[in-house]
Amino acid sequence: MPSKIPPGASVVGRMEIYRRLVEIPALKESYARKFAVAAFVSAQTPLVVFIVYLLVARADWASMYPLLAALVLASVAGYLGTLWLLREILVPIDLTAEALREYLESRKIPDLPVSFPDQAGRLMEGTQYTLTQLNETINRLERVSDSDDLTGIYNRRAGEKRLTEEIARAERDLETFQVAFFDLNGFKDINATHGHSAGDACISHMAALLQLNTRRGDWVARWGADEFIVGLHRNRALKMVMERIVAAIAASPCEITAGKELQLTVSVGVAEYRFGAGKAGLLADADRAMFEAKAIAKEKGGSPICFFHEVATGTPARQAEAA
Repeated sequence: MPSKIPPGASVVGRMEIYRRLVEIPALKESYARKFAVAAFVSAQTPLVVFIVYLLVARADWASMYPLLAALVLASVAGYLGTLWLLREILVPIDLTAEALREYLESRKIPDLPVSFPDQAGRLMEGTQYTLTQLNETINRLERVSDSDDLTGIYNRRAGEKRLTEEIARAERDLETFQVAFFDLNGFKDINATHGHSAGDACISHMAALLQLNTRRGDWVARWGADEFIVGLHRNRALKMVMERIVAAIAASPCEITAGKELQLTVSVGVAEYRFGAGKAGLLADADRAMFEAKAIAKEKGGSPICFFHEVATGTPARQAEAA
């Protein structure tokens, strides 16, 4: 349940002077001006007291004028010097505020000094430590949130992020790439016949095979319950690579229980990124090719591979039959 106590209520009593200064419109948004007022009051109070004394004592103004003028000039010079010093003393606070803002905007780790023992030094040290620890925590959470719980590969969230990066790189460098949708055939029947533990074993088996049969620069993500997406970067032998992956799946039955294996088949839809199509266009292309492959699988069995450019032009779909 959210707290009904306003933030800062426990310390506002220690900020009475600061709160009153904030109420002055000219000082409301400037911390430096508040320091300037404090410096002015402290520097000019002795001068005001001295002038009042002269007025009360009815001193000889003619004889006191040179001394008074020198005192006024010294007070003004001291005040200006105090303002300069205050500006320099406020640099740690400015650096800390900039570090917090840059981290919030760009996740940039600050480089604040941590060797000064006073309050400003402790502020910088605390900010540096807190942001460093916060960044490490965020990185750990991102790594966990980017992984599929069952297989350990990218989940859909991470896959979409990686896909966005690939598209941005392709548009920038004018070098296309490909994605392949893999859909495990008969997954519902596997769960219904052999149980969900067998289905989980098949999903884990598929993920491992896809990772083993792709290059280091490629990536694999679990897109849905029984769907995977593979990002293929600058692959010039695309059809041969797809056929090799399908052959590896055919040659490696999944052990669903001790001593019991299940032969897996897949439907594969492959699409090449078309410049300007964006993520939605690329996924639609791969999805269309994959559904064409599923239709072939229902009719002929095996592990069909369909390429979007062939499906879109009406040419015969490329198909690799499982061994």
